[in-house]
Amino acid sequence: MTSATATLAPPLSPPSSDSDSDSSSHRHHHSDLSSTIFKSYLELSGDHHNQKHDLIKIQAFLTSSRSGALSCLICLERIRPSDPTWSCSTRCFAVFHLHCIQSWAVQSSNLAAARAATRAATPNDSSLLWHCPKCRIEYSKLQIPKTYFCFCGKLPDPPHDPWVLPHSCGEICGRPLKYNCGHHCLLLCHPGPCPSCPKLVKSKCFCGAVEDVKRCGFKNFSCNGVCKNLLDCNTHRCNEICHEGDCPPCKAKGMFKCQCGKVEMKRECFDRFFRCENPCEKLLGCGRHKCEKGCHEGDCGDCPLQGKRTCPCGKRVYEGIACDVAVPVCGATCGKMLSCGFHRCPERCHRGPCIETCRVVVTKSCRCGSFKKQVPCYQDMTCERKCQKMRDCGRHACKRRCCDGDCPPCSEMCDRKLRCRNHKCPAPCHRGSCAPCPVMVTISCLCGETHFEELSTHTSLYHPSKS
Repeated sequence: MTSATATLAPPLSPPSSDSDSDSSSHRHHHSDLSSTIFKSYLELSGDHHNQKHDLIKIQAFLTSSRSGALSCLICLERIRPSDPTWSCSTRCFAVFHLHCIQSWAVQSSNLAAARAATRAATPNDSSLLWHCPKCRIEYSKLQIPKTYFCFCGKLPDPPHDPWVLPHSCGEICGRPLKYNCGHHCLLLCHPGPCPSCPKLVKSKCFCGAVEDVKRCGFKNFSCNGVCKNLLDCNTHRCNEICHEGDCPPCKAKGMFKCQCGKVEMKRECFDRFFRCENPCEKLLGCGRHKCEKGCHEGDCGDCPLQGKRTCPCGKRVYEGIACDVAVPVCGATCGKMLSCGFHRCPERCHRGPCIETCRVVVTKSCRCGSFKKQVPCYQDMTCERKCQKMRDCGRHACKRRCCDGDCPPCSEMCDRKLRCRNHKCPAPCHRGSCAPCPVMVTISCLCGETHFEELSTHTSLYHPSKS
């Protein structure tokens, strides 16, 4: 088996210069061993599309880095081997100049802060987001890169070495592999995602019936047999082919009763627990009152009128009164909170709901704040003063009585003459220029031979048809 630890081969002769010149005479050609490096990985991936896509992505990054063909998507300039870089390590793994991504992130974060300020919000650095220019994955302001690291993130400011892949530390990557399998990447420090784990492990199929030795990155497999796992109903078993994830709901049909037992009907097994539309009406423990709940399972519970009981206002407690005997009122002031939320019921202890309208006299200000008056609490207070503030059109005053400052949109028609000089604007009154005339008219050329329909706005060069 081909070793999983690999790097690019060194040049055949030492370079004559460390220059980053684009001249072909100073360019060093390395032997391309990428096909050999990834041959066994690609064979292991088989039909796993996502894993094979990641491998192809790694190979493309390695080829581009080796040939110096990487370009920054922000400034569109070539990334030289000695340029400090940053790569998106979350999704796309694209490589950018460090100073380009820093400028991009700072501008995006400042724009997010300005937008938050318009909403009177006070965001912190962790809530100000910027996005990768390629895949648009979100990063917080705290994640703006400040230091140039190698691809695997172990070595800051990796030195440029013509014998090592640019922007790489040349050591084993060592990053944790996908799905937290417990193993680490065995390739040398590289751009792009890490390949699937090649370790050999014992693994069971999805349904657990077959155990086999598999590569760790491809340990999830189907035995292609019938699943036969017990379904949620704990009665029937799954008839699907060995599959990933939870088994589907049980579709077996049967006759099932509702939770109160009054209605029986044919339903699918996974939907066997249901409620009918009938009230429960079972006798409670007292033997005198019926359950007032809807269809339900389990016991109905004790009678709520047994044991300690209180008068309607709750201020006096009575013991030993039978559940079918009405509790007498206590004669004290009710004191329950009224619907206004400010005052309490002034009536004597009484049965039934309290008065709906609070009639306590209070001093209220009108909506615009220019007038005060003593009125009952439930009554709204307005005055006759008309608002003189200009509406959003900038042409008409509000004129609404007792306006609280939030003036409604202008209800007048614009009625200004349009550019066609034949019609008036039919839109509500607005700021700025009017829209083009929407009226279609029949127009003709100067000689009258050609007729066609056109917007009234464009008829200035023609004569309207007289027919």
